[in-house]
Amino acid sequence: MSDSIELLKAEMRTTADAARAIVDAADGAKRDLTDEEAAQVAAHVKQVRGLMDRVTLAANQEKAKDGGAGFREELSKLGDSIARPSAMKTGNLHPRVKAAGGSDWGDKVLRAVSGPEGYKGLLSGGAVPLTVPLDSEPVRIGVPALVLRQLIPTVSGPSRFSYLRQTVRTNNAAVVARGALKPTSVFTMTRVDDRTRTIAHLSEAISRQDLRDQSSLQRFLDVEMRLGVEQALEAQIINGSGSGENMTGIANVSGSQAQAWDTDILTTTRKAKTKLEVLSFSDGAAYVVHPNDWETIELLADNEAQYYLGGPVQTVDVTSRRLWGLPVVTTTAQTAGVAHLANFKLATELQIAEDLRLDWSENTYDPDGVSAGVGASDFQRNMIRFRAEMDAGLKIYQPSAIVEIDLTA
Repeated sequence: MSDSIELLKAEMRTTADAARAIVDAADGAKRDLTDEEAAQVAAHVKQVRGLMDRVTLAANQEKAKDGGAGFREELSKLGDSIARPSAMKTGNLHPRVKAAGGSDWGDKVLRAVSGPEGYKGLLSGGAVPLTVPLDSEPVRIGVPALVLRQLIPTVSGPSRFSYLRQTVRTNNAAVVARGALKPTSVFTMTRVDDRTRTIAHLSEAISRQDLRDQSSLQRFLDVEMRLGVEQALEAQIINGSGSGENMTGIANVSGSQAQAWDTDILTTTRKAKTKLEVLSFSDGAAYVVHPNDWETIELLADNEAQYYLGGPVQTVDVTSRRLWGLPVVTTTAQTAGVAHLANFKLATELQIAEDLRLDWSENTYDPDGVSAGVGASDFQRNMIRFRAEMDAGLKIYQPSAIVEIDLTA
């Protein structure tokens, strides 16, 4: 290989490194590229492409095999960096969206319909399957759990599945003398055959002009389309009836425990924790509470009108949203006046047949699209509709690790 090709490749590497340094600096500061930085990276990418063409030409003339192909992956990564919106800051996203798998879901959709050097715009019709991070992680001290799905383990699998649910748990393990009969523990399991359910919704027709700005589109995808599916999933996890197209939620599974109202709301919730402690299920458990009931807990005060925040320190921690040392998830999917305490890692698992998916189309015909009785297609009106959906099923392995709490006196 000639010295000229080596020099061109060295210049390509230097230029690519300069672009990567700009991107890495922005990532290190946990921010998006500024307009000026994006322009600089784009200029570097353009320069590398020009050098790559020169290397390819020189390599062909010398019949060399390497035409600069090693830089194509780097260019693709840099192109993704340029495509990141500078106007759409993560702080503007709904916190429940960020908690349910990150705040870049809408950005992933935009990248999926973009070229290597930036956002081109939506196609007339299409679909983007997206892998949503579903794996549950321990809720760190000082960090609130914002969505129920943060607490539930997740696996990928087919739409139909079977599993074993424990219905009896009697531990008879004991010290046994040599040669004596060993005791038998009773851990009765029942086979459950179930399937996933599709959770989906459509948007109304939206003007392409209104969605032209990338940051507005990203916010719409994240906060409206995705959050809608997340909230419907929470409702199924908690209150699914098990009939028809409904999952069997934790409020309707047989074999769970119940905690009646006792003295006051703090005493009641603490006694529910005891029910799990007796079975060694409390480690990793979490409360699921309606926002109105959580407000009641936070506003509890003594006879001198002093909030309990300064009293039993482990009772309520407003910085991490914990009650009796356990995480609290607030959701409107929970029935007001009722709470649940569950060890979701032991008791439950989500099976995902299809991750959250976004489709869009202009092919819908509206018989009153123009005016009453005057129809038109979305294509004729330059409108677009979105559909977000996922296919998921809930497994409940250990109903006794779930306590339903009556918060009504």
